[in-house]
Amino acid sequence: METVFPLFTNGFISSNLNYILAIGIGILFGFILERGGFGTSAHIAPVFYFRSTIVPKIMVSAIITTATLILLGTLFGYIDFSQIFIPTTYLWPYLVGGVIFGLGMVMSGWCPGTAVVGIATLKIDAIFFALGLLVGMFFYFDIYQYIIDFANSGNLGKFTIDKLVGGDIRISYLVTVAVSFGLLLFVMSMKKLKDKQGEN
Repeated sequence: METVFPLFTNGFISSNLNYILAIGIGILFGFILERGGFGTSAHIAPVFYFRSTIVPKIMVSAIITTATLILLGTLFGYIDFSQIFIPTTYLWPYLVGGVIFGLGMVMSGWCPGTAVVGIATLKIDAIFFALGLLVGMFFYFDIYQYIIDFANSGNLGKFTIDKLVGGDIRISYLVTVAVSFGLLLFVMSMKKLKDKQGEN
């Protein structure tokens, strides 16, 4: 069976159509984020204090749905998994960046994607977050020449879970499901614990 997806990589659509589809999918994705409660920090920030599980439930549902479709598409020959874009993993800068990103998200209740949705609905805090994000980006670009060695350290290539489990995408899928549900159960358990403490 001839693989179909990714459409552009496999030559089924032109570059221009690829951009048009990307914009359309982006708008649809933003709409879904807004309807799912990601368009306000009032739903996002409480997650970090274990006061709400709405966002983790939506995220885990999205992860499992996407992973399932990719698995089935790959197994039945509709998706060429090797052609899916995967950015290069740089271990150490990713860890440092993850800490900085996490602190910013805890303090603001926004991430770059949800902030764009917030801006579309004229959320003032989302606008300030985006401005801070732009300032941080320009600052990084200015100092990049001084930290270029660190920024490219810990190069693991296009690192995916299936490489840890012998290249079997089915086992990789099971690991993804297990980790996703594990994180969700952790958040739900912490919320229950916090609720009990609030009752005392």
